Amino acid sequence: MNIGMTFLRMIALCVLVLSSGLVLAGQENSKPTANPDPDKIQVGVRPNGRIAFVKDGGISIMDTDGKNRQVVSAVTNARGRVSFSPDNKIIAFGREGKDANKLPSDEGGMHLLHDIFLAYVDSAFTNVNWWKRVTFGLGGYYPEWSDNDTMIYYQNDINANFVDYLIPSQQLAKVSISDGHADYFRKDWQTMNTSMITPTLSRDGKKLAFVISYSDDPTRYVISNHGIKIIDIDDIMVPEEQMRKGAKGMSQAVAPSWSPDGRWLAYVSNDMRNPGIYITSPDLSQKRLIFKPSMTQQVFPDPVGWSPDSKWITFATMDGTIYVIDINGDKLTPITGPGKHSNPAWSK
Repeated sequence: MNIGMTFLRMIALCVLVLSSGLVLAGQENSKPTANPDPDKIQVGVRPNGRIAFVKDGGISIMDTDGKNRQVVSAVTNARGRVSFSPDNKIIAFGREGKDANKLPSDEGGMHLLHDIFLAYVDSAFTNVNWWKRVTFGLGGYYPEWSDNDTMIYYQNDINANFVDYLIPSQQLAKVSISDGHADYFRKDWQTMNTSMITPTLSRDGKKLAFVISYSDDPTRYVISNHGIKIIDIDDIMVPEEQMRKGAKGMSQAVAPSWSPDGRWLAYVSNDMRNPGIYITSPDLSQKRLIFKPSMTQQVFPDPVGWSPDSKWITFATMDGTIYVIDINGDKLTPITGPGKHSNPAWSK
């Protein structure tokens, strides 16, 4: 009896060993499984760096996890997009003022004034009251650094220094940091009836995207947003009617921002049926929804900040919460609580 039981146990052990060997062999020779979602982009871990943002009207910086917050410039009227210089040492931003003058004939009235300023990152350790003014036309707004000495921006109101102007004239421009010389992209800007705002230039300098607006009725001063226009920089002087064509394909879209690698253009959709943050390819053939706000949320309608590897973005909601998220729409992480926070920009 004992001999029989011992024999049966030996047979069972041999079967178990052979079975294990077959399993292991099968594992070694099996092919890797297919990506369950082939449309997903490989993103990896979140890059390090710093995020600049507007807080209480001043310019602050923090790590990409929201830690180590520091004030860089203690102004109180910073507004709109902020932008890191290529070497990450300087932050460009706009400041907002007001003019409430009226002529004796009762023309005029309050309108907003803007210019572009520079904050130096090392001021967080030395002097938060230091800043430098770059534009002086009372209209410079939404700067984006294009190279070491040049920023592009839009002149929020070319007529801002006139009390009695009828409607704003908003045009694209660039300014040299070294000498303050400003130049408009369109040489016929004095006669333009089309406004172009919030420009963003691709890293290779070949494509320009901006929001285009104009009046459908030339007899009325009613300006409406007609969407985002993408144009080759060499074609910036096309006739105005041609300039207007094609923007309706991205109607109700605002706040364009090129990814550093030039593969994607991020924008905010103001469409009440499909609100959120999207990215699209330069030829508009691909579109991805990155962030869809909940019923109680609203995305801040300003350009997002791209990580230097073009795989992550940072943005703010209207309650003042700043988030980071990857371009698959995954790993959404708040890095500030609600408050007076807006316009985050990722260092390069």
